[in-house]
Amino acid sequence: MQDIMGSFLPVCVLLALVFVAGLAAWRFFTLRSKGNAVIARRLPAKGTHGWRHGRIVCDGQQLNMYKLRSLSPSADVILERQELTLHRQRSVTDAEGSFMSSSLQVLEVSTPDDHFELSVDNATAMALCSWLESAPDSRQERYKPQRLR
Repeated sequence: MQDIMGSFLPVCVLLALVFVAGLAAWRFFTLRSKGNAVIARRLPAKGTHGWRHGRIVCDGQQLNMYKLRSLSPSADVILERQELTLHRQRSVTDAEGSFMSSSLQVLEVSTPDDHFELSVDNATAMALCSWLESAPDSRQERYKPQRLR
């Protein structure tokens, strides 16, 4: 019995390591060509704590955030476009400049449940602001084409 357990444990550990490496490789190769780079943090946060590198992908009516150090096959944070509000835009502070480029912009966004800061380049900031501003009004009534005929 001990011989079976002695050879079973290393096989299980090896299979677990292969599974984790496969998840990491899958996430890396599927996300590296999608979306835009972001450094994000959930608010409230003090000083320079809480910043995490990742990617943001605008997917229809959702903003999906994927953390760099996550193995989840789905987005780590999903923000609904209709609920997302842009509060302000600022430059990187001197303290934040020690670990992120001073050319980045920091956008403060929120939903009714969450509040975030997103540090992105100028092109991504413009694209995100345009995506939010062009969202249809949630009060807009949708008609089916058959009904209009």
